Amino acid sequence: MTYRKSLQKAAARLAWDRFVSNNHPVIASTGLPDSIFSSVDHFDNFLSHGCLDHHFDPSSVRVEALNSAQSDALVTLTESYFAAGYEWFTPVALRAADQDSLAKRFAG
Repeated sequence: MTYRKSLQKAAARLAWDRFVSNNHPVIASTGLPDSIFSSVDHFDNFLSHGCLDHHFDPSSVRVEALNSAQSDALVTLTESYFAAGYEWFTPVALRAADQDSLAKRFAG
């Protein structure tokens, strides 16, 4: 059982690293620090709270600090995230209109 969990964790990590690599230009456009993208858990936490609420973050970046273009890039990235098959949840850190648009496409 432990071996299977280790393989699943490794596969999940590889998938996340691939997602980050494939979306690097959009990630760069968000202006967010690498710590936000260090794991699925960190990115989920940021989308849920608008900051790394449950993780150490020396940058203390908050979604409110993003300019319009950076916010748009974050929405694009979030859309790609859910389109890649990551589990849907309402990304509360995004604007209400963007939440609604994403929910129409990805909520079960």
